[in-house]
Amino acid sequence: MDTDEYLVARVGDMHLGIYCRDVKNVYAQRINLVRLFYQGRIFRGIAEVNGQVMQVIDLRRRIGMQEREPGSFMTLISVQTDMSNVLAIVVDEIIGMKHIAQAQMHGHHEQLNNRRDNVNLLFPMVAVMDDKGGDLIHILDSTYIDKLEPITEDAGDLELF
Repeated sequence: MDTDEYLVARVGDMHLGIYCRDVKNVYAQRINLVRLFYQGRIFRGIAEVNGQVMQVIDLRRRIGMQEREPGSFMTLISVQTDMSNVLAIVVDEIIGMKHIAQAQMHGHHEQLNNRRDNVNLLFPMVAVMDDKGGDLIHILDSTYIDKLEPITEDAGDLELF
């Protein structure tokens, strides 16, 4: 059976899966953030974590969820978004690792797509983890974490990595 391994985290009531090859590190610690005036609404600021400076994105803000009370203790997942960019995303909890088979992956129904802020591109697939359809894991595409601008037809050729 063709399976891939995903890091599964929780944000609110939603479970999300991040392809393990995209994950650089996981942190659960006190983080000192510095807010930059030019950063957009999805960013909490920048932080130095284990010697690396990275931008921190609040995933709740990114997908339009109600925010939690800000605190200095955070659970972060740093992900490689392209060849040179590493971002950290704030999640509520790390659930663990899961093997997800290709047969469990499904595209979102066209009527359910939320094109606002490219949320449909951020979570292009959902994994159904049991036969009853109860346990869903939304598969996160790390290349769209910080891309809020609409993708247009005349944007040119997409770059594949």
